Amino acid sequence: TSLADRSLRWETTLSRNIGLDLSLFDNRVQFTVDAYQNTTRDLLINLPIPSTAGYSSQLRNIGRTSNRGLEFQLSGTVLRTKNFSWTANANISFNRNKVEDIGPQPYILQNSGWTSDTGADYLVQVGQPVGLMYGYITDGFYQIDDFTATQGTTGAYTYRLKGDIASNANVLADNRGVQPGTLKFRDYNGDGVINTNDRTVIGNANPKHTGGFNQQFTFKSFDASIFLNWSYGNDIYNANKIDFTSSYYSNLNMLDVMSGRFRNINDQGVLVTEPTALAELNKDATIWTPTRGRYLLHSWAIEDGSFLRLNNVTIGYSLPKALIQRLKLSQVRVYVTGNNLYTITGYSGYDPEVNTRRGTPLTPGVDYAAYPRSRALLFGLNLSL
Repeated sequence: TSLADRSLRWETTLSRNIGLDLSLFDNRVQFTVDAYQNTTRDLLINLPIPSTAGYSSQLRNIGRTSNRGLEFQLSGTVLRTKNFSWTANANISFNRNKVEDIGPQPYILQNSGWTSDTGADYLVQVGQPVGLMYGYITDGFYQIDDFTATQGTTGAYTYRLKGDIASNANVLADNRGVQPGTLKFRDYNGDGVINTNDRTVIGNANPKHTGGFNQQFTFKSFDASIFLNWSYGNDIYNANKIDFTSSYYSNLNMLDVMSGRFRNINDQGVLVTEPTALAELNKDATIWTPTRGRYLLHSWAIEDGSFLRLNNVTIGYSLPKALIQRLKLSQVRVYVTGNNLYTITGYSGYDPEVNTRRGTPLTPGVDYAAYPRSRALLFGLNLSL
């Protein structure tokens, strides 16, 4: 719940830009450069307030951000003959944003809100860009050698974490405690305790550059165009990886990566606790036992979102004028267009060009339960009088 503020007002943005247009070689080549700087004031931010007020936060007009960048565009005719032409257009953009002011505090923590119990997973700090992902550094999973094993009267073994190994128990809030195979976070500050002080910036949603490349061809009555676009250097917060590697809800499927999980039940359905047998059972384990406690952002869920997409291809054919004169038409063109045909990316999700948490501009780059981008094939007919 949020405390009302009757003095709220609209955010305001001041935009400034300067550009240069050049045309060369009898207008066969055009070059454009645009530099801009935008400042947004009176940002609407949910600010945490003391619980004694009876509310957890209040939406206020605080803060200021700046956004500056350069955009370059080059276009022109590559080749032109009697029956053939080839024109091309390329653009690239470099954009940098920065938090200039957020009121009396030097930083605030924001919750992306994809689930209710992740806590703060974005850092908003003066002098830094918007979109810093804030969480724990994944350190694999706890090994059998991290524990002292003790055999009980029933013959089963219990495991106690050795004193020099930092425990995740307090942050995971898993009622099973820390056991061999439990997800492990790095003790980032080296104090021997894993807690919220071990969180750090683990991702940045801002790309280093974005751009596009468009080519158009004509040959006699045929025409074709190809459009590609890209983004480079941005991170994606893949919340699906956190949700679907958890056993918090017993009726949900998991990602296929969990087929290599650490386990203590063998193929015969027998519980294995003896250290040597447990090590043999998990000699090929590649990932931790499914978590059952809180959903926490950690670096395993942060992925490189760079991509190159074949966004659009169109092929057309214009009927000869001799065939269409009786119809009193100047042109009849048939065409086929393919959209979203192919994407080169290392991202494991459905689509690297995604942002599903749009409740606040302070938490960009989250992918959670997004629908895949559709691939489309369109057939069309253009008639011109």
